[in-house]
Amino acid sequence: IDPKMRKSTDFTSWLAEEETKQKLEGKTVMMFCTGGIRCERASAYLNSQIGNKVKGVFQLKGGIERYLKEFPDGGFWRGKNFVFDKREAISAGNVNGDGGVIRSGKKEGKKEEEEKMLEWGAECAKCKQPWDRYIGKRKCYTCGVPVLVCNDCMSQSSSSTKKKKKGAAAASTTNAAAVEDLKSIRCPLCVSEGVTVPAEDVEWTDNGVRGRLRTSSFSEVGGEGNDKKAPADGAPKKSESKAAKSVLKWGGGHAKKKKDQRSWSRRPCQFGAECVRKDCFFYHPERESKSKKET
Repeated sequence: IDPKMRKSTDFTSWLAEEETKQKLEGKTVMMFCTGGIRCERASAYLNSQIGNKVKGVFQLKGGIERYLKEFPDGGFWRGKNFVFDKREAISAGNVNGDGGVIRSGKKEGKKEEEEKMLEWGAECAKCKQPWDRYIGKRKCYTCGVPVLVCNDCMSQSSSSTKKKKKGAAAASTTNAAAVEDLKSIRCPLCVSEGVTVPAEDVEWTDNGVRGRLRTSSFSEVGGEGNDKKAPADGAPKKSESKAAKSVLKWGGGHAKKKKDQRSWSRRPCQFGAECVRKDCFFYHPERESKSKKET
């Protein structure tokens, strides 16, 4: 079963769905992930929620990382294992990974590699040619998930932005072309789900919470939306635009909290010197001057 999640914290909402519970009921569950860490948490959570409705919950110890070491020929694994270090991605017979500079030109076995990519479903999000490396930090326009963009498409994109054009009309044309270029880059999950609402229009929420639209300009289907009035009889209905159930939050779940703390530290506390909280997030000029005197 493929949960089709954009991030591991979507697991709780996926498991809460009745359809998921029906699929897992009476089954033996085996999980695997990159290095086995996320499976530790996911298996414990599954056991706590529906452990009495399944025959057993197992996980691949050490994840695909360890599995490929135990079975150098790949065993039952097909494809590449994306890792979070300079190796980038490892596979059978390639323990050192793909990380490094993209080298142009012909190389032996390229055709066989491309055939494998097509079999695995690894292709450029823009031109749909076989490709299996994450370069240029390109993200899905509608959910923010990293996407595969080939070297040729990256080169075309960078060269078009470097061209100097004169005049306001030419500048607006260039900006419009850049926006259209971004819109064409979507992850396979957003394409299959028909997601069209830009990620920037979806509000960032805490991990495990469905995304909400920032405005009511879209009739949202994937995440949670604001209540909207039904159109009057005979009135034309706006075409529905679907938003992603979750948007990737770059910087981790703690990023918003740190950002809030920084903004609070520049705002004077309304209680001033009368504030009794030693851990108050707001700005206290009298405490700052006092600490300077002590030093």
